[in-house]
Order: sequence, then structure tokens, then C-alpha cells
Amino acid sequence: MALVGGLLVNGCQISKLLSSPSQPGGSGGGLIVVVPSEVRDSAVAGTSAMHMATLAVSNGGSWSATTTDDWIHLNPSSGGPHGTLRLSLDPKSLTPGWHSGVVTLQEQQRDVSTTVSVDFKIQQPVLKVDPANLSYEARDDHSVFYDTLRVTNEGDGPLVWTATIARGSAWIVLADTGGSGPGPLPVRTSNVGLSFFGTYRDTIVVTSPGAKNSPKRIPVSLRRKRHG
Repeated sequence: MALVGGLLVNGCQISKLLSSPSQPGGSGGGLIVVVPSEVRDSAVAGTSAMHMATLAVSNGGSWSATTTDDWIHLNPSSGGPHGTLRLSLDPKSLTPGWHSGVVTLQEQQRDVSTTVSVDFKIQQPVLKVDPANLSYEARDDHSVFYDTLRVTNEGDGPLVWTATIARGSAWIVLADTGGSGPGPLPVRTSNVGLSFFGTYRDTIVVTSPGAKNSPKRIPVSLRRKRHG
């Protein structure tokens, strides 16, 4: 009795003719079974934390694992009939987009091997803030202006952002100092309490770690005129 090449075991293709353990001359084992048979993960561009995956490996003997992709790290590189192979996926040097790699497991006693595909997406959020600037003119001593900045993501991946006032001017008040994903950022501007005539200036800074076009700087101006 024989197992013919082309057999699928848990998604892994076995391409060799294998002897049955009960067949004369057969030494048993020979099937490398890996669960799961593929790995898919993602990370945000600019991050450095390793992403981990664990594979359960079983066969009739000892095995070794190799890869030619330098962003995939293997631990351990070999094992016995029932072992665990840990993959560490390193996003640091990868550009945005999909990256495909392969891990090959080879039985050391026989010419039998299987592969595990690894797909790793580097996501690139793209920060956009509208409008690009805010400008006001106070016509009395108690002018208050309400506006809304719109924070959007023109890329993919999570967009986590924070908002600050560059010089900390008290005449600008932000309703929120951060958020997760696209959303509104209400802004209140007032000349109440300003003692000098002229134009006051500051900048709202919206920052999103790992996002392209971050930080975004929104100039804000408030002109306080003399009356009459």
C-alpha cells in the first residue's frame, strides 16, 4: 500500500511517493504536517514590533526549517516528530504593500518537504486634514468663532492621531486632543481677553505615528481690529 504524490494534508501538498509503515522496507513516518499551512498578518509602516506566528509540526522523524526571506526569523530551525516552529515577522525594513515569503520544512531522514506561505502586508495610513488653514477677523470685543477640521485617512491601516496647539495659545480651544480613525475636530476661536490690537497667530498640529504626511500643520490667525 502506498500514498501517492498530490495528497493534501491540512492544506500542505505532499509531493513524494511514501512507504506505508506496514509495508516491508518502510521505516514509517515521512509525512510533514504543518498547521496552519499559511500565515497572513499585517503591520503599520514605521513600526518595529515583531509579529509572531506559531506553527505545529508533526512527522515521522526530525526536520529542519529554512527561509530565504530576511524579514522572516525562525525559532527553532529544527525539531523532532512533534514540534513547534515560531515565526517572527520583522516590519522595520519593509516598504508599504504586500510581501510574500516561504518557509520550507525538510525531513532530515528522507527527501520529503513541504512549504508554508507567509504573506505580510505593510499598511500605510495617509493623514489628511481639511481645511488647510483657519482665518478670522474679530469685529467686536466678544467675537467667538466655531469651525471644524476634518481628519481623514487616504491610505490603509489604522489612523491614530493627536492634536495640539503649537504655542499653547488660550484663544484657540480644541474640542478633542486625539482620535482613532477619521473624524471631526471642532475648533473654537475667540478674541475675548485679548488686550492688543493686531493679528494673533498659532498652529494646530495633527500627528499620526507611522502615517504618511504626518504631522499636518494648520495655521490659525485671528485679527483684532480697532472699532470705528
